[in-house]
Amino acid sequence: MYKLYYSPGSCSLAVHTALIDIKAQFQLINVATTNNQPKPADFLKANPRGSVPVLEIDGFVLREGMAILIYLLDTNDNNLLPKSGLTRATTLEWLAFANSTLHPLYGRLFVMKKNFGDKAVDNPMMSLTIKQIEKFWHEIDERLKNQQFIVGNQISIADILITVIANWSQYFGPAINFSENLKKYFIRVTAYSAFSQALNAENVNHYLVN
Repeated sequence: MYKLYYSPGSCSLAVHTALIDIKAQFQLINVATTNNQPKPADFLKANPRGSVPVLEIDGFVLREGMAILIYLLDTNDNNLLPKSGLTRATTLEWLAFANSTLHPLYGRLFVMKKNFGDKAVDNPMMSLTIKQIEKFWHEIDERLKNQQFIVGNQISIADILITVIANWSQYFGPAINFSENLKKYFIRVTAYSAFSQALNAENVNHYLVN
C-alpha cells in the first residue's frame, strides 16, 4: 500500500496520476494548510523539508517528485514512461525540464506574490521571471506544432507534469499568455483518463481547458 502526501494541484498531482495509471492501491493525505498554519506532524516527520510529494512505500519514505515518478513507472506496467531507448531518454529530458526549469521559475513567482502581494507585479524580478517562463512556453509551443505530445504522438509523464505546472499560471493574472496550440495540447493531456481522474479527485479545474 502506498501513502501519498499531497497538496491539491501542486506537482504531487503528477504522482497522483501515476498511481492511478499503474492501478495502485494508495492512500491520499492532503497536507495543504491555510493562514500559515503548521503542517501535520506526521508529514513533517516523513519530510522535514515540508514539501510535496512524499510517498511512503510500506514504511519506506521516498521524496522528490522526479525520483518518485521514475520509481513508480519503472516498477509497474504503464503507458507514461518508455522502458528504454531514445524515447525514454527524451521523455526524461522533458520531465527534468519541467521539474528543474519550469517548476523553480513558478516557485519564484509564488514567493514574490506571497511577500509583495499586489505590488509584486511592479517588481522587476517578477517581470524578468515571467519573460523567462514565456520563452520556455514558446519553445514547447514550437515543438508541438508537428506532434500531439512533447515526445511524439504518445502521451508521457512529461506531458502530465508540464500541464500541471501550466495551471499555476492562473495565479498571476493575464501576465502569462498561452497560444491556441498550447491550449489544445492541454485539452489533449487533461483528457488522459488517469490525469482526469486525479484532477477530479483533488477537485482541481485546469483553467486553460475549462
